[in-house]
Amino acid sequence: MVILKNAQIFDGIHDELLRRAAVVIENGKIIDVIPECSIDFAQGRIIDLKGKIIAPGFIDCHVHFMLDEVPDKERQMNDQSAGGVLFKNADSYVAFRAVENARKTLEAGFTTVVDGGGVDYVDVALKDAISLGYVQGPDYFVSGKQITAWTSHFRGLGQETYGPWGMRRMVREQLYWGVDQIKIENSAPIRSVGRSLSKSAFTLDEMSAAVEEAHSAGLLVSVHARGESPIEVAAEADADLICHGTGISEKGIEMLLKKGIYILPTLASPNPEPEPHIVNAKSSRVVELLKETGRLQWESIKRAYQSGVKMALSTDAGGVGIKHGENAKEMLRMRQMGMSNLECLRAATSEAAKAMRFTDVGRVETGMKADLVILKENPLEHLETVLDVEGVLKKGRFIKGIA
Repeated sequence: MVILKNAQIFDGIHDELLRRAAVVIENGKIIDVIPECSIDFAQGRIIDLKGKIIAPGFIDCHVHFMLDEVPDKERQMNDQSAGGVLFKNADSYVAFRAVENARKTLEAGFTTVVDGGGVDYVDVALKDAISLGYVQGPDYFVSGKQITAWTSHFRGLGQETYGPWGMRRMVREQLYWGVDQIKIENSAPIRSVGRSLSKSAFTLDEMSAAVEEAHSAGLLVSVHARGESPIEVAAEADADLICHGTGISEKGIEMLLKKGIYILPTLASPNPEPEPHIVNAKSSRVVELLKETGRLQWESIKRAYQSGVKMALSTDAGGVGIKHGENAKEMLRMRQMGMSNLECLRAATSEAAKAMRFTDVGRVETGMKADLVILKENPLEHLETVLDVEGVLKKGRFIKGIA
């Protein structure tokens, strides 16, 4: 038994902290939360937090641990020759990088993440490695390969298919690999200079077949959608999550509101003001396309937010130069877009759990997993404190901080 005492608690929902509280942890779960606690505990390992803040472990609903689109050139592992010929063991390097990305993300306070698409099912192997304790990482939920109508924008990320029965077949193939959600790419990647970014990749019949097949297996469907038609087709087919939501129409907003569909806004994917490492790595045409799409992205998400569309924190880390371990920056971007500190924190905790149908994380209360972060300041007042977490517990065990 572990008792964290003399703490303040943000429970993932309410706009006031629990004061002078204690959290009692046993077998990886929270068995009691005691506000205004004056109990003199006689047993268990007691840790005095001296007024520091406990919050639920953060949740990122959209990462790519396998990807490193704009790598640190000094640290990039050699998976291809100087001439660009891919080595046969390239996926081994992908796996090693992914292990490091998982560790950095966990130590940043993200105890649960959803991967929006891996490379040649390395994500499935990483999930097993984490769950078996071979490597450290968040609770990890995977998509396997994205279902796409064209060659994917990353090697090994997508699987092409066509027609309603092709969609069903591809969903079943992902089920064989043991994925946790189905990811469908319904619009072209934003690096596709000169190609249509607004066409729906799949027809309503195709999308509906995939959604029905996934739902019959109890899996959520997340759809990469930028443009009016890709979003509306996905919503009409009853997809559960819209990734990005760029260029959403008023009709699309109404559909999401009516059906309770979440947007995963990925406000740095792309950012209207790309960071220097992205500008240096991309052609001028791609940089301008990123800027243009980023401006539309922020305007679209702001309109959707002001209309009441539900949102959960998602970063797209690994894509468009977004660095793993810096996931919490998305909360500050959400605030910049118009959310309150409380809404940003909920988007990373209780709302993210609702979006992904997780019932045992996202809140600090009895019966939840003891996945927690320890913060130096009150995040309701000083949101920036999420960028530098002092401690991280996963299933009641310290991963970072107090040993």
